[in-house]
Amino acid sequence: MRFFISILATVAMLAVAPSAFAALTYTTSTTTSDGSPLTAVTPGAQITIDITMRTSDFALGLAGSVNDYDGTVVALNTGASSIADRLFVSVCYTADPASCFNGLTNGITTFSESFNSVAGGLEAEFFSVVGLTVALGQGDQDTGVSGVQDGGPQMQIVFDAIGAAGSSTTIDIGTFGLYQDAYSGTLDSISNNSSVTITIVPEPGTALLMGLGLLGLAGAGRRE
Repeated sequence: MRFFISILATVAMLAVAPSAFAALTYTTSTTTSDGSPLTAVTPGAQITIDITMRTSDFALGLAGSVNDYDGTVVALNTGASSIADRLFVSVCYTADPASCFNGLTNGITTFSESFNSVAGGLEAEFFSVVGLTVALGQGDQDTGVSGVQDGGPQMQIVFDAIGAAGSSTTIDIGTFGLYQDAYSGTLDSISNNSSVTITIVPEPGTALLMGLGLLGLAGAGRRE
């Protein structure tokens, strides 16, 4: 369990003021290495999820994770994944994170999968920090997937499709209380999370052979 969650919850209670528009919002963009659709992912393909985080609030602290997925369907590829060093900075002068100011410095340096006994599911944390001062940015100047961004994603997580044909799983992305995640802003502590659902199918050649086999059986059944 993250040791600072109780601290973050206290900060949230002290900081919150009524607001309906300042929430932290996660959006995702997902691609596969071979171009297969998420409803029919090829076995062995890589699934890349770009994670974009935005807030119009001044963030004080954040814990977020990718979680609740089936580890028999997808396998976390830590080597291919990347994590932002800071979030919600007000300005970056170069692509070097050291040139970014007034943000939250990430306590997580790499994706690492673990089983959360409280939630009863797998998770991989991608951000964990309580700030001593508020972050002054909204997320569009953070150093992310491809350097200093102008509206781009800050995180990228990659999974390998390892499941059997027909298997499916939903990958949740965001700040989830069940997984001891939390978000604290100066206006509210609301998190609008995201999710990605994938389904594994047989490789095209296998599916074709199966189809031909079924046609052959049907034809045999019609013979006198």
